[in-house]
Amino acid sequence: MNIWLLIIGMACITFSVRYFFLAQSIPFRVTPVMQRILKYSAPAVLTALVVPIVLFPQGNIDISLDNPFLLAGVFVCALSLMRLSTLKTVVISMIFFWLIR
Repeated sequence: MNIWLLIIGMACITFSVRYFFLAQSIPFRVTPVMQRILKYSAPAVLTALVVPIVLFPQGNIDISLDNPFLLAGVFVCALSLMRLSTLKTVVISMIFFWLIR
């Protein structure tokens, strides 16, 4: 029963936070400074998700050429610097990872 209360509580909190920003009835304006700060939120979240997978594939830090996750991560960074489309970058990097793994 406690698990269900926890899930319902988290759902209510998530809904209320998103409703506050998306509802047209609540007069809320984002300042230019906040807009500039929010531009960095997506890269920060993606970095927080990717770094543990790339650097700690087996639970311990692995910064070597034997780490396929690290090699694929460097390859993806190089592809993204070439300004390819997102779909091309994803497909090419997945093929690269599949080949080196």
